[in-house]
Parts: sequence; C-alpha cells; structure tokens
Amino acid sequence: MKLYDLEHHFYDLATVDALANRKGYPYFDRVNKEVHWTEKIVMPFDALHDKLVDIDEGRLADLDRVGITTAVVSPSQALEELDPSESVPLTRKNNDSVYAMTQRYPGRYLGSAALPVKDIGAACKELERCVRELGFVCWHTHSNYTGEAIYEEKFIPILETAADLGVYIYLHPTLPVDFDLGDLGFTFAGPAAGFTIDTMVTTLKLIVYGVFDRVPKTKLVIGHLGEAIPFLLDRIDNRMSFVPNSKLKNQRKPSDYFHENIYVTTSGNMSPAAFKCTQDVLGIEKIIFGSDYPYEGIDAMTNFVKDLELTPEERELLFYKNAEKLLGI
Repeated sequence: MKLYDLEHHFYDLATVDALANRKGYPYFDRVNKEVHWTEKIVMPFDALHDKLVDIDEGRLADLDRVGITTAVVSPSQALEELDPSESVPLTRKNNDSVYAMTQRYPGRYLGSAALPVKDIGAACKELERCVRELGFVCWHTHSNYTGEAIYEEKFIPILETAADLGVYIYLHPTLPVDFDLGDLGFTFAGPAAGFTIDTMVTTLKLIVYGVFDRVPKTKLVIGHLGEAIPFLLDRIDNRMSFVPNSKLKNQRKPSDYFHENIYVTTSGNMSPAAFKCTQDVLGIEKIIFGSDYPYEGIDAMTNFVKDLELTPEERELLFYKNAEKLLGI
C-alpha cells in the first residue's frame, strides 16, 4: 500500500552554513553541534545533522525500509526568522535544493516551499516560482516569525497566493515567544509543550481573526494529530457560542473550519488515545500520515500507524487517499 509522508524535514547546507556564520540569534555552534535559538534555548543538533542535510541514498534508504513511497520535503525552521537580505537568497537556494531532490528521485519526493515571509512581495513571487516552475505542492511555514505570525493582516497576500495556486499550507510548530518558557530549556519550551501551545494558538487565531472567511479556499495542515485541538474542539464551539464576543470575526463555528479547511497529520504523536479522539472528532478523512523525520524515529512512527485498529478502507484513507485528495492527484 502506498504511504505518503507530509512532514519530512530537511536543511539545505547553505542554510546551515549561514546559521554558523551569524552573530545573532538563531545561530549554529559547529564546535558543540548546537543550535542557539535564543540566549536560553539551545537545541542539540549533533544526532540530527547528517539526516537533515542528506539528499541522497541515506534518506532514501530510510524511506524504503519503512515503506514510505512519497515524502513532502519540509524545510526546517530558521529561514523565516532572518531579515530579507539573508532570507531571500537562502530560501531560493533551499527550494532549488529540494527541487533537485524531486528530479533526482521522481515520485519519491514532493517539494514544499520555504518563503522569505518578512518580504511579502518576494515571498509571493517565490511561492509562484516554486509552484509554477518547480512543481511544489505546498508552503511550509511556522507558528510564529519571532514577534509576528501568519494570521496578521500583512501576511494575507501570501495566503491568497497559496489559495490561488491551489496549494496547501503546512503550519509547523516553532518556539513560542508569547509564553514565558525560556527558563525551562529547549525540551519543555519546544517539543514537550511549547510547540503545541504556540501552534494551537496560531491555528485558533487564524479562525477567530476570520482568515478562513477572507480566504475561503485556504487549506491548512497541522501536525501532532491537531495540536490537542480535537480534544478541546467541542468546548471551544460551546463557549464561543454561549458567550458571544464582538472581537471574534469568524463567521462559523471553529469546528466547521476543521471539517472544511483543516487537515491534521500524525507527526510526532504516537498515542492511540489521541488518534482515536482525533478520528472521532474530525473523521478519518481529515488525518494524513506525517513522520516528523528525523525529529521522530521513522520506524516508530510508521509502526504506530500500521498497528492502529483500522478497517482496510480507513487505512487506505490515512496512508494515501487523503493525501492524494489534498494534493489533487
């Protein structure tokens, strides 16, 4: 059975080199093999580096071993946080490297665009290039841009461009800046709690700021089986209808946007209970496999979905049919 992977991370070597040569945050410490996101938050990078930058046989061997037939190559974070003088050339180099992978291994990789979001015009042009010339299938972005976020008015043109081009947006977590988690270090500020908190809030703000109403063709994908929102969605609907608030601009219930505009992936969440909750709330038609490679073990992630108690029809939807519908295949 085919298996699509919608979250498969990659770092272009030009990005790594640029981070190593920076004097401000974020930067890469080659000596200690660490990425310094802020003064307090440092991510170990040694064990991940080789897999993240691999564009050849090592990465492909991992896909073959676990049975992933097609992976959407996802740019890891940092590029969006840089000033346009750095991000414009680096995102182009990153996207060209991803395109080369799709050409070297046809059918095995699909491209997702990294964009220089702090230059809106350049970002829209780069997305158009990536889709029309390079055949990319989505814009891979993050839950904040260090003080800014995708739901703000200034970023609407990029969302409109994605919608007009017919590609989805993958909203991946990054470290929160609006929550005081820095003193607790990378593990808690990042994957254990901060990532989910930040992406949950950003997703809900896209809804309540009315972004999906303004750009109704937007297709959004979030990871971790919905960043805990499925567990809370009924309560969110209930409270927002029970206590009306003129500051909330959404025209429908939050759950309506999940059923129409939003998909979720399995990436980084191997809880059978969380999967069942997500399936019960959103339906199997809204869940797609994502490995979060190499930040999660690719063997563990694929074994998790293969061991789920699903009907043959549900398994086909999770493994490839939902992805092909989203991709227009």
